[in-house]
Amino acid sequence: MGIIPPTMPLTVTVAPCRPICGAAFLLLSVIGCGHGGPIRATLKNGVERPQPAVILFIADGLGADMLERGCAEGWLPNIQRRFVQAGLRVENAMTAVPAITYPSIVTLLTGASPARHEIVGNRWFDPRDFRFRNSLTINTYRAVNRDFESPTVYERLAPAPTAGIQCPIRRGVTKNFANWAASGVMWFFRDYTAVDKLTVDSLPRVVLWANSLSRWPSLLTVYFPGLDTVGHVHGPESEKYRWAAWHVDHQVGRVCDWLESQDLLKSSYIVLTSDHGQVEIRSDGRVDLMALLRDAGRSPTDRQIQDGKLEDRRRHFNAFDTVACWRDGRFGIVHFKGAGGWSDPPTFAEVEAVAARFCQGSQRGAAAAPHGIQLVAYLRSQCEAGLIGPDGAARIIERETTAGVEYAYAPQPADVFGYLATPELAGFVAAGFHSSRDWLGATCRAAIPDVVPHLIPLLRCRRAGQMLVICADGYSLSGERGGHGGLLRREMRVPLLIAGPGIAPGSSLEMSRAVDLTPTLLTLLGRQAAIGDDLEGRALPLRSAD
Repeated sequence: MGIIPPTMPLTVTVAPCRPICGAAFLLLSVIGCGHGGPIRATLKNGVERPQPAVILFIADGLGADMLERGCAEGWLPNIQRRFVQAGLRVENAMTAVPAITYPSIVTLLTGASPARHEIVGNRWFDPRDFRFRNSLTINTYRAVNRDFESPTVYERLAPAPTAGIQCPIRRGVTKNFANWAASGVMWFFRDYTAVDKLTVDSLPRVVLWANSLSRWPSLLTVYFPGLDTVGHVHGPESEKYRWAAWHVDHQVGRVCDWLESQDLLKSSYIVLTSDHGQVEIRSDGRVDLMALLRDAGRSPTDRQIQDGKLEDRRRHFNAFDTVACWRDGRFGIVHFKGAGGWSDPPTFAEVEAVAARFCQGSQRGAAAAPHGIQLVAYLRSQCEAGLIGPDGAARIIERETTAGVEYAYAPQPADVFGYLATPELAGFVAAGFHSSRDWLGATCRAAIPDVVPHLIPLLRCRRAGQMLVICADGYSLSGERGGHGGLLRREMRVPLLIAGPGIAPGSSLEMSRAVDLTPTLLTLLGRQAAIGDDLEGRALPLRSAD
């Protein structure tokens, strides 16, 4: 199943400064070491095999650029053979805005955008109940399933049995395999790729469950969280990140080999995607959002309070006029308190005045984003967004028509997205209003793809605050070597590969969005996938091999 790139580490590295108790060391020794061999599990005779079934692989933090490079250079051999050569590739698959794990995975598994399902970050503040959610703790990572209402693909497939391994989005799944205790130990000792191996090592437990049920699940989600963390710690251009990507490929190969051994592969669709790519962060690339807000005359807090009494939370946040969510990397959310308190949002004019002060600071003038910031976005009215970049300001305008919602980009005085540099795209912009899907088609190959239709709906969401702060290339709001959440193509474009019965080998589609995955899965499994009822995406027109 491929070879290990010769410069990659071959052993598990444990942080020496952390004491290792005997039980934890034994756990790491048994589970964490090695890359994993063939899966030893057998489906019993008589177990119903759905015709078809879907196995969905989600590789957190695997951008399309890295996947294409690995396939071209030969160090992602399983993905190349099982998906690229044997199935269909979407050339420009765009993740959600923002390109952050929890918003994107909820979008993948609901078909709803973050503006609709309201999971706008791994961390977010809701002024309606004074809750500052942090989903990245052992106590709260499952709370996301209570924090949105859009139906999941599992709920839409019920009563058909479904299963998930390691994925935090699990509402409605018939059987979930979380591995939280073993994963927590591995995370504590920074053995992130071992968690990805543990995901696949859990497949025999799925088989035992399927044997007891006498039915293989219609949908099995296999989630790999480790690669993304390696990118954050070491950077997406590092050898360690490249090795971690190879390691994910190895795990995907283990699953596909097992499916083939059980005569399941030929009747199953295998799908591989991700939630976002990553951007290398320069050594001096941290932007201090809290300091910028203070320089603008604000009194901000970033304290994450998600438990305890409502009155205690209210008392804390009432002492400040600004709440900043900046720990998600390259994407920041800023909430401003209105004249009547947190239940009374500021007016559009008040927000614009604050945004102008924020962008003025020690910079060239009011219409210039601070150093390291690519874009500051806010609502000027219910249907118009103000945009401030390093070179000036622009606008996005929304209008309702009988054909649906349309958007126009007004790059005056500054072209903050760089669209006017391309004659064809400049002509598209000059033509005025276009549908959301037309904007996707026109910009999916641009350096900043598929952003125009998303900012106004996102800013209307209460959890997204009144101002979005998006970092420039090489910069992040948090101290990290690799980051995401911005608007650049290499963090927005993700792999979407599908292979299985009737799909032409080596075929391709030009574009898709994360919202399209759930309706596509439903269609593959013979379920209706009509747009509406929180289902914003559309089923992809997969080419037939006939």
